[in-house]
Amino acid sequence: SGQSAGNTTMFPSATSTLPQRQQISNTVFRPHWNLPTMSLSELAERERAEAIQRGEAQKIAEEQAKFQPRRYEQLVRDGMEDDEKLVEASAKLDRDWDDWKEANPRGSGN
Repeated sequence: SGQSAGNTTMFPSATSTLPQRQQISNTVFRPHWNLPTMSLSELAERERAEAIQRGEAQKIAEEQAKFQPRRYEQLVRDGMEDDEKLVEASAKLDRDWDDWKEANPRGSGN
């Protein structure tokens, strides 16, 4: 037999050269680019599931955003100007924005 280095034999016997030669040629003559790891149908199913999940998450976020304070004009546009708590929160948001704009006039940063 021969000396062993890892899992390849340095001096193989004549009977074991054919499988080793085949193994070496399989590693040498393989494509030099990455082969696909999934089929197109698997990719399509994965993308479809992710799109459905994103759509559901967006619907939930939109429903939650309806009851978040926002500009008064947006409340009027959405027909929610009758909700007192939301109008008060929107007024505070508008006041805070106006205060920030007064404290940071346009062009003062540079």
